[in-house]
Amino acid sequence: MDPVLHRQFFAEEIETVANLKTRALVEAFAAVPRDRFLPPGPWLLRGEMDLGAPPRLTPDADPRRVHHNVVVGIDPARMLFNGQPAFLALLIDALTLRPGSRALHVGCGLGYYTAILAHVVGPSGRVVAHDVDEALVVGARANLLSTRWVEVRRGDATTPFGRSTRFS
Repeated sequence: MDPVLHRQFFAEEIETVANLKTRALVEAFAAVPRDRFLPPGPWLLRGEMDLGAPPRLTPDADPRRVHHNVVVGIDPARMLFNGQPAFLALLIDALTLRPGSRALHVGCGLGYYTAILAHVVGPSGRVVAHDVDEALVVGARANLLSTRWVEVRRGDATTPFGRSTRFS
C-alpha cells in the first residue's frame, strides 16, 4: 500500500477509535509521518493488549509498522516510548485547537505529537515544546526545523514564558 494511503487509513482508524471531533487533527495524523520522528527501525512496539509483556520487535523497518495504535520505543532501556496515538489524539481533541491557537507540549520526546499539534494550529498558531532530555530536544528541533511556528526548549516547563528554563 502507498505510504500516503496507509497514513490516511491510520488517521481514519484513530478518528474512529478515539471518536475525534476535530477534522484538522485527523488530517494531521494523515499528513505527519510518524516514522520520521522515531529512531530508525526495526522498532520495539507495545499494544493495548500487551499487559506485562515485553515490547516486541517489528520484523523490518517498513514505516507502515509504526502507523498503528501502538506505542513505539524511542529509548526502551529508559522506558521512553512514543505514546499511543488514539489516547493522545483523544486528549489533543479535547483542547479544541484550531488555526491560530497556541499550545504547550511538555515531554515532547522527538516531536511527533508536537508536529501533530503544529499541523492543527498551522502557521498562524504557535507551539512551544519542552523536554528535559538534551538528546531528545536536539532530535525534536531537527525533526521540526521546517515548522517555524514551533519552538523546542530544554527544560521542565515550570518557569514562566519569557524566562529561561531551568535547563536552557
